[in-house]
Amino acid sequence: MSKTSTIYLQYIKNYYRSRSFFLMLFLILLVGSMMTYFSFKYINDLPKFLGGAVFPASIKVKLFYYLWTLVLLYIPVFASVFFGSPAISSEIENKTAYYIFPLPINRFKLFFGKYFAAFTVTMFIIGIYLVFELFTLYYLLGVIPVPYFLDSFIMLLLFILSIMAVTFLISSIFNKNTYAYITVFVIYYIFFEAGSFIIELLYKYTPVYFLNDAASIIERVYININPGNAFVSHVDINPAPFSEIMLSALIMVIYTVVALVVGMLLFDKKEVS
Repeated sequence: MSKTSTIYLQYIKNYYRSRSFFLMLFLILLVGSMMTYFSFKYINDLPKFLGGAVFPASIKVKLFYYLWTLVLLYIPVFASVFFGSPAISSEIENKTAYYIFPLPINRFKLFFGKYFAAFTVTMFIIGIYLVFELFTLYYLLGVIPVPYFLDSFIMLLLFILSIMAVTFLISSIFNKNTYAYITVFVIYYIFFEAGSFIIELLYKYTPVYFLNDAASIIERVYININPGNAFVSHVDINPAPFSEIMLSALIMVIYTVVALVVGMLLFDKKEVS
């Protein structure tokens, strides 16, 4: 077994034993259970919430998958904060870097071992939610919109890779976990989410280059409504066009590559003081 594989497996074990994992596991079971309950309770009452509108069966299917995916969008953010934010900074704060950094192990292998371990654990958590979603909606609606679901899943993978890369970059900057946790939340929810809202309010323009707007493609493959845009004058119940899907995918790939490269360079130069 190679050193990279050994590092990856060791960090996987560490994540599965951590309090963060059990906290995320509890949260995902809670959220999945609540979404299941609300789906069963309101499966026939949805038109009341939409002004009495009656939708064809195909639109109803896409709408329920859209709503489940809308909630799913925030899970990778919390998972990346719990698993990614302390990934590098904890080595300094807990003094484990004194023992790890002098070892004859390439730091890039350490970095990627942690990164893919965090990605794997996040996918495990996400997978639990997807099981809730598929079993519940297939039972209630009798269909899984496979092409839309696969598109959404691929975009979800890209979003997890990108938000995890950003958190690893932030973790490489700080030497304390608390600073990394706070900074990731501030960047995503203040800079991206609030910044996107302000830009839309002032200029009636959606900043597609913001990570949160690119990630909204995860649910817009079902119905092309951007939940972050409060000033939409026209609601498009059709799926997002291929061009928007590819643009969002490209933006998330750019975030992933840039954040990983900068994060690795910072980690490689990091010293224990």
